[in-house]
Amino acid sequence: MGVWRSDWVLIGANIGYDQNDHEKWEEYDKFAGRSRSGELTYLIDGMRGEYFIVGEVVTKADESEGFGISEIEVSDIYEGACERVRDHIRNEFGIDAEPKLIVITHFT
Repeated sequence: MGVWRSDWVLIGANIGYDQNDHEKWEEYDKFAGRSRSGELTYLIDGMRGEYFIVGEVVTKADESEGFGISEIEVSDIYEGACERVRDHIRNEFGIDAEPKLIVITHFT
């Protein structure tokens, strides 16, 4: 079994691993690992159970190169992303969350 590392910048919230309902894998799978800017994605820590992040992708690093230098227009990041993420979390999980800028190295 191998371990894959990926690096992300998201507008999102850690809703807590306890929200991971193993019966809903098919629902989660449609969001898992989406990596294009502006897409909604779920990053679930299946190794240690420390987080379940729901967020909108700002950028994902190239797996072989890392981030290097990335310049992102701030207005592009925040415009509507917080509201979309907040609404999705409220509708899908019944939680009120305040999205933040998240930079994470995620292992799968």
